[in-house]
Amino acid sequence: METTLDATWTAEQVMQAYPQTVSVFLALKTDCVGCSLERFCSLEEVAASYELSLDVVLEKLRKSIQISSKRGE
Repeated sequence: METTLDATWTAEQVMQAYPQTVSVFLALKTDCVGCSLERFCSLEEVAASYELSLDVVLEKLRKSIQISSKRGE
């Protein structure tokens, strides 16, 4: 299953649609989990704020989603 996740999604949208991605935000050392701005910050903004590669952020999130989908979670 290919996900349509892209840089315009907010952190909140990602975590609500795919709860397993919370661990990715934590592993990337972002403060997105529980942040009151998570509903406003796009993944592009998150990457820029934490000086992370947007491609890497998207890749890690997509991988987390795909792994969970294969497990049937």
